[in-house]
Amino acid sequence: MRSRFVLLFIVSLYSALSVANQQKLEYSPDISCNQIGYFVDQPKIASIRKCEVKTFTLCDATTHQEVYRGKISPSKYWGTSGEKIRQIDFTKFKNEGTYYIVVPTLGRSASFVISNKWPKDLLKSTIKSYYYWRSGMSLKTTYARKWNRPNGHPDTVVYIHPSASSSNRNSYDVISAPKGWYDAGDYNKYIVNSGITCYTLMASYLFSKDKWDDLSMNIPESTDSIPDILNEIRYNLEWMLSMQDPYDGGVYHKLTSPSFAGEIMPSKDIQKKRFVVQKSTGATLNFTAVMAKAAEVYNPFDSVFAKQCLEASLKGWQWAIDNPRVVYDQKMINQKYQPAIVTGAYNNKDVKDEFAWAACELYLTTGQKSYLSFAQKQFLSMRYLKVPNWGNTAMLGIYSLLENSDKVSRKDQDVMQLDRKLLVLADQLLDAYYASPNKTAFGNVSSDYKWGSNAIAANQGMLLLYAWKITGRQAYYKAALSNADYILGRNPMGYCYVTGYGNQSPKNPHHRISSADGIDDPIPGLLVGGATNLKLTSHRFPSSYPSKRYLDQYSCYVTNEVAINWNAPLVFLLSGLFSNL
Repeated sequence: MRSRFVLLFIVSLYSALSVANQQKLEYSPDISCNQIGYFVDQPKIASIRKCEVKTFTLCDATTHQEVYRGKISPSKYWGTSGEKIRQIDFTKFKNEGTYYIVVPTLGRSASFVISNKWPKDLLKSTIKSYYYWRSGMSLKTTYARKWNRPNGHPDTVVYIHPSASSSNRNSYDVISAPKGWYDAGDYNKYIVNSGITCYTLMASYLFSKDKWDDLSMNIPESTDSIPDILNEIRYNLEWMLSMQDPYDGGVYHKLTSPSFAGEIMPSKDIQKKRFVVQKSTGATLNFTAVMAKAAEVYNPFDSVFAKQCLEASLKGWQWAIDNPRVVYDQKMINQKYQPAIVTGAYNNKDVKDEFAWAACELYLTTGQKSYLSFAQKQFLSMRYLKVPNWGNTAMLGIYSLLENSDKVSRKDQDVMQLDRKLLVLADQLLDAYYASPNKTAFGNVSSDYKWGSNAIAANQGMLLLYAWKITGRQAYYKAALSNADYILGRNPMGYCYVTGYGNQSPKNPHHRISSADGIDDPIPGLLVGGATNLKLTSHRFPSSYPSKRYLDQYSCYVTNEVAINWNAPLVFLLSGLFSNL
């Protein structure tokens, strides 16, 4: 009896000492995990570097007691980080709670939750970020909290730039084009980038309706009967509608000041004139596609607004058919007209993808077979499609057709090879996921690390979720989840790349409002661009390997800018992953 008591005492003492030691452990950036959370019944993977120990432990973040122990995988060299990576897999552990990982000689990871509800708060912030991007209204404390600010850029007096003059609207005529979102870290508004952004957010709503119908964002429109995500999108759609020339249906490329504002708040921007600049085919087709989609999405809530969107879409389509090669060329514009415009160009010489996308959306909204026939011709001339971005939107049309496969005959689907076009890309990403030393679909080749690499990861995840939905194959879902893991902390920099979240997140995004508002914390829910293989001669990066070329500095816009089209696929990815539960 005495010996048993002694044994229990020793065990208790060891446990107490172990807990005390766990509490003293320092955070290690070399243990990379999803710093927000893991789903109960889905893969739970972390990655480590610089360590050859064989086991890890999982500890309760409240009691600091060990709750699970496992083996660490053998190391594999990851070419994009220049490091040997090892995986920690605790998928078998399924108890809900808050935990952290301990690796001997390294330390402890960030804390995270295991729960099927972990994306909800983050999802609210990533979509609420668009409210903070609103132009033309003051943001009240009730909705914006400490990030409240006065009205900036009401855009009720906007001038026709000489490049945009026409028989019915002369140079320096005044129009009104209020509302809309600031595009990125700057204070201008661009139709091309608004196009893919609004589409992606509307697609998120359609993909995950059950997650959006009762999610309140606490915005001024929250008291009505329309889902808040659609209220927020509409704020930008109404600006886009004002960018269409009512006389001919063409759409101005952008609304902008002649040059970028300084590091100041919107209300302090002293540039006296803002302009709408040249109509372009690319902008008009983006507008056409989005307005056709909006007519579909908003019709159950506001048939009058839906009809307005469809009429605008049809007028835009006709202008684009009549003007199929009007390319936005800022250099040429500045050689011919004053004032010179030196803000973002969003120029795109090849608009075949925009034609295909717009035709798909018009077919689905109107049911007119001629639009589908037009889209077929465009797709058959494209040998290879890409993961979408603002300059390549053809896959958006594929998403919409597959989402509405009941409206497209099997014969037409086969002719356009809809499934194949999507699954070829999805399978490439799935193969990368299986082979990756980091067990992520993203980040295994240098070309992933372009400007806005985190948005590429999110857009890959969006494509994988569509592949999962049309096939039912869980492997695609898991690969999409791995990209969320990457964005939220399981990356070589150990950053959760969303402002305001995780153990280590960006503090200095290239976002004028967050920089100039005098508040230490940046606006939450913003996805920064992330690691890049681009060079910036004024900055020294911590490594030459692309996945480690990241700096959390306002001036480092190639890694730390934010943009509406980057947040949108993250919104889709989070809500789509959440929709599986």
